[in-house]
Amino acid sequence: MIEQIATVLAVESDGVWLGTTPVTTCNSCHASDDCGTGIVAKTMTPRQNRFFVTTELPLLPGEQVKVATAGQQLVTAALLVYLLPLVLMMSSALLVHLGWQAAEGWVMLAAAVGAGTGLLIARYYGATMANQQQLSILAVLPDISVQQQYSASGEPSTKNT
Repeated sequence: MIEQIATVLAVESDGVWLGTTPVTTCNSCHASDDCGTGIVAKTMTPRQNRFFVTTELPLLPGEQVKVATAGQQLVTAALLVYLLPLVLMMSSALLVHLGWQAAEGWVMLAAAVGAGTGLLIARYYGATMANQQQLSILAVLPDISVQQQYSASGEPSTKNT
């Protein structure tokens, strides 16, 4: 199971809209402000992902929940996005080169068409996988806006801020 913290954005009758912010490893590095990879990661990372989860939990907008998905879905999606276009690109280029013994320009065009076809297939199956996504809400996290303050006698008291 792959887990992540999500924030409830909106509540509907049959579920909730959740938002997650992608976490990159560059945020933990001390040189991320000066590193080229860190700068690219900050500019290219989407700010928030939104998705719908059906649930009967009484959630309110702004609450944080822990969601989980099966690791099998992540592996399948990675194979579709990365491996399928690469395999189709290589096979179409080899087919044109060896089958028809075409010039380099035609081989490059066939490789581009194969990669594009692989990306379109991945996009189609990715959309159908998103509709079948098996997300589950594991836990509702406690509200962290309540701060514990200690009175003069040393007893904790809660105060909403």
